[in-house]
Amino acid sequence: MPGQIIIVNGTSGSGKSTTCELFARQSDDFWLLYGMDHFMAATYPRKFGHHGERSVEGVHACALDESDPSGPLRWHFGDNATRAFNAFHEWIASASRAGCNIIVDHLMLVDPPILQDCVWRLQDLPVLLVDLKPPYEVLLERIANRDIGNRFTTSNYSAQQVQESRLRLDRLRPWFYQATYAADCCDIEIDTVTHQPDQVCELITQRLGEGPGAAFERLRERYPRP
Repeated sequence: MPGQIIIVNGTSGSGKSTTCELFARQSDDFWLLYGMDHFMAATYPRKFGHHGERSVEGVHACALDESDPSGPLRWHFGDNATRAFNAFHEWIASASRAGCNIIVDHLMLVDPPILQDCVWRLQDLPVLLVDLKPPYEVLLERIANRDIGNRFTTSNYSAQQVQESRLRLDRLRPWFYQATYAADCCDIEIDTVTHQPDQVCELITQRLGEGPGAAFERLRERYPRP
């Protein structure tokens, strides 16, 4: 039998990484742990990421409004990014088909079509889609208190690159919040302001006990196969 897949969708600061790590650690069952953060930090080549010198061939941050080049940014995918995320979703599917449960933190963006590729590559597999969605103002406060400088400096970024990365992320953040939840379809939505991480894990466990997730099936009806 295929293993259960849990996709935990949420923008940066929503608590998705904390949730996935805590859920896998606390569960009595065997759960693999993977996701967007692992993928982008350890697998995806940095030079093709939106901080990299060849970002236009991969994940590229471009102006949301072409008439306002200094305004908000959004992600655009080159061919390398598209292929990489296709592989990312195939790895999740392979884990399930091998009989392993897997919990994944993700960004289920509709444009670029991450969500569409994911729902079709995981067709016929048991998937529970969880949205972690705190208010935008809370996200800004959480992110402001993060020490992202250490992450960049330990990755051999220069001081100038750290500053440029901070500014780029600030300009991406409004779009990320809208794009991450644009599909407005999940099996369970949780506000991580009113629920602590252990409570979030308990709610996910309770929802699993109620039966299979149906969100991916609804999303496949909405979005044709890419």
